[in-house]
Amino acid sequence: MNPIHKLTEQEYVVLALLAKGQRNARIADALCVSVRTVESHLYHIFGKLGVSSRTEAALYVLHTGLLSNTEISGITDDI
Repeated sequence: MNPIHKLTEQEYVVLALLAKGQRNARIADALCVSVRTVESHLYHIFGKLGVSSRTEAALYVLHTGLLSNTEISGITDDI
């Protein structure tokens, strides 16, 4: 089973925001949760994906195509 399928919906959102370069406090604000909750999600994400850092998690997102480079960079076609 692909490790990404083991993530909960909330963990998936946290991972996507992390990949976009958001810090824990910003992720917490966006999801209306505490920073401690975000840290807990990241701990579980790292374990499920077999990574040990934010950088490795972001690279996992890029390598698996979970989000496109455009989505991660924040560039959109909406003008």
